[in-house]
Amino acid sequence: MQEEKTGSTGSKIKKGLMIGCLLPVILVILAVTAWFVFNALEKPRKPQYIVKVEKQVDQRQQKLLLQPQKEYDLDQTIQAIYGIEKALKEAKTFEDLSGLVLQKQSDLVASDVAELKYRFFNIYKDLLREQDSLAELQSMYGIVGGAVLDVASLVDISGVGVTFDRKQAQKIWEDRLSRSEVERGIKERLHHNQDRLLNFYFDFMRIRGRYIKEWNRLCALRDRAYIAVFENKPDEAISNAAAATALAPHEKEAHLLLAMCLLERGKETDIPQAEGIINQYLDRHQGQEAPAYLLRGVIRLKQKKYDTAVIDFDQAAAYYPKQQEVLLDRLNLYRRRGFLNKSKEGRMIINMYRGIMTGSGYFSPDFQLARIYLDRKDLKRGKTKVFDHFFRRRNQGQWDKVLDDFRFCSQYLDSDTFTVIGGNQLKLEIEPTFFFNKVIVRISNNSKQDIHNVSLLLCVRFTNMFKGDYVSFPVGETIATLKAGESIEFGRGSITDVTKEKLDSEKQFKDIIQCAAVMISDESINWIVVDKVVPPTKDAPVTKIDSTSEISKKLTGKADRAMDKAIEKADKLMDKAIDKTIDKVSDTIEKKIDDATK
Repeated sequence: MQEEKTGSTGSKIKKGLMIGCLLPVILVILAVTAWFVFNALEKPRKPQYIVKVEKQVDQRQQKLLLQPQKEYDLDQTIQAIYGIEKALKEAKTFEDLSGLVLQKQSDLVASDVAELKYRFFNIYKDLLREQDSLAELQSMYGIVGGAVLDVASLVDISGVGVTFDRKQAQKIWEDRLSRSEVERGIKERLHHNQDRLLNFYFDFMRIRGRYIKEWNRLCALRDRAYIAVFENKPDEAISNAAAATALAPHEKEAHLLLAMCLLERGKETDIPQAEGIINQYLDRHQGQEAPAYLLRGVIRLKQKKYDTAVIDFDQAAAYYPKQQEVLLDRLNLYRRRGFLNKSKEGRMIINMYRGIMTGSGYFSPDFQLARIYLDRKDLKRGKTKVFDHFFRRRNQGQWDKVLDDFRFCSQYLDSDTFTVIGGNQLKLEIEPTFFFNKVIVRISNNSKQDIHNVSLLLCVRFTNMFKGDYVSFPVGETIATLKAGESIEFGRGSITDVTKEKLDSEKQFKDIIQCAAVMISDESINWIVVDKVVPPTKDAPVTKIDSTSEISKKLTGKADRAMDKAIEKADKLMDKAIDKTIDKVSDTIEKKIDDATK
């Protein structure tokens, strides 16, 4: 009996020991199971750069969705679309893009375009996980962001474009996905969000196509207005500019063209109408008022309110440096209209636009002031204002129109500004460098006086450029003093950089057809004509280019006289081409300003 009790007690002890040993194992299993369940139920953690901006993006998107569609500026709307594409191209990962999403844009961007980048953010934020590696994120960015750029390429900025639908968007998406190697978990996330992405791609195509089509209509009307101004057809210019302003009430160029053409046509109701346009422009476009102040000054000039006109012109001169920001903006829409560089008419449109934005020719406040002073026989102040224009051009670094400026005021402003130092007393030599596509410029001062604060600008016509069209670019730094009898290497300029930026093509030294130089100094502004350009050869040394007329005296014999005639003919052709281009735009304007200031 005792033995049975003893055996029963031992059995209980063994069971207790077994349970005691198994309990920790069971607890571990339960803990691991709970951990897996918890992680499965836990919401995936987003990267910190997403968390930081998520709330702000949501607030901005809600504000756009709650507000009714407002008036918008077509130019700024297209600029916003261009900005989205630029951001996608420049960003390497979603982290780069998230910072760009929050960059402020104009309130005059159409709401559906403004909302696009926030909508895209809200899609890709759900694709990302904190534990994703950089390589995985870059691969995912290549699929998601790359597909947007592929979609954008279907709706060409030139307006050719294609018809588009959801099937096209799906094909683009599937092509991107098939060409990329991503790990299984990321691919599952992409498939899970596929419908949202496809809807976004299709809407991006649709919205982008709609505004580009509308913008192309605006550009066509605006371009016709520019061409009509160039052809001296004020009624047609006014008609097209008015149609452009009706299509896009918030744009700038057509409004300025319309006001200018009304002022120059000068019918009974034209000046009051122009004044109304200018006042409205000043209200809408704070920060870019310089051209409007100039036009208001022209109104005062025509009304013979010279003192008030002087104030407006001075204010325009003070504000014009702001316009440089617009031209240097990498989102400037004329950069997207590269086709304009392929025709003479297109180049004329670009040059007139840049003239308005930089204050050259008709839009130069200093030239307008010079006319007032010269008409009042105040030659000293008139000359000072001409100098002020060129010094302003130098300080702003805006050289594109300086040759036209030089020709404009030397031909139309009666001043001795340009005759203080004769061109034949200045020698200019240019030659190419041996290993780089650059031009070396040397200048000699053969006059009897020192020249101070000297800057030099080359004006070059390359192959495939139209007659009368030149690329202008500064060479070297400003020199404090060029002493009488001194000859120095002025500086070097890169032909590749200049032509790539201004012509969308790279030219060589051998592509130079004609060349001139403008020298700006405290004493005078000189136009120095370069007689000939001899490109380098492998077998012969480079021939320097000598601009002095003295060289003709040293030439003898029939061959030399033939060379003289060829040089003279080329020189006259260059002058004639430039004069013809400027005269068409300027003759009517100058005559009417003369009449108004008599």
